[in-house]
Amino acid sequence: MAGLWAQRYPPAQAKFKSSLLLVHGLWSGAWCWQSWATHFCNLGWDVVAIDLRRRLPQPLTGSPAGLSFDDCVRDLRQIIRSFSTPPALVAMDLGALMALKALEESEASTLILVSPSPPANLETAQSRRLRLLWLKYRLLVLLRRPCRIDEKDFRANFLAPLPENLQTTIARQTVAESSALVREFFAPSVTLKPGLLTCPLLIVGGSDDLLTPAATSNEIAQWLGGEFREYKGQGHWLIEQDGENIARDIHRWIIRQLGEKILLADFS
Repeated sequence: MAGLWAQRYPPAQAKFKSSLLLVHGLWSGAWCWQSWATHFCNLGWDVVAIDLRRRLPQPLTGSPAGLSFDDCVRDLRQIIRSFSTPPALVAMDLGALMALKALEESEASTLILVSPSPPANLETAQSRRLRLLWLKYRLLVLLRRPCRIDEKDFRANFLAPLPENLQTTIARQTVAESSALVREFFAPSVTLKPGLLTCPLLIVGGSDDLLTPAATSNEIAQWLGGEFREYKGQGHWLIEQDGENIARDIHRWIIRQLGEKILLADFS
């Protein structure tokens, strides 16, 4: 799609005019959405999970070096515009900030942000864990080299409190990341114009998120005029543990926001 790889999960019986577009965050790819994508397609959604540039083996897509935040936003805008009906957009951590920036010049039917990264012009305190990780990886980022996070750091910060076996499975799929994107995650420079967001917004966050605390996610929701939902006992990686229940909550929220106009004729 628009020159990017994507994984599609077609529904057994399509129910909705809009597709569901999933955008991953740092050090991951479309693979991270498998659990949620399966739940959503079982509910009747045509689901598309994209891979941002250079997620696949390097002989196919090249090194992540040089990939900028603006590159990703341009790609995402092209993908959003390729749908005949504006998609329902779900995006995670830095992918959430990309989605917000993309929607300043494109349109979605609804926007759901998962553990979102805040923009530079929202004055909110960074978590201690985020500051410590920035200190550790700052030199590598400043050298503008592809940045791979240590498995121990990824497990302790992104994947807590998931079970150990699940953490192992997820952490082993992480990829090297563009230093420009890593810098944007730890020391954001991107600003947003909140008045340009025209679609309904839901932000979901975990009470135990060590990187984007629930209070920060709530601040982002209030600043953008959206709704926030906190999930007790959940960390940054909301898309696995209790994933089916959260996915169903998101599904019901979309239906409430859009009503019958989102349904295909056979289900109206």
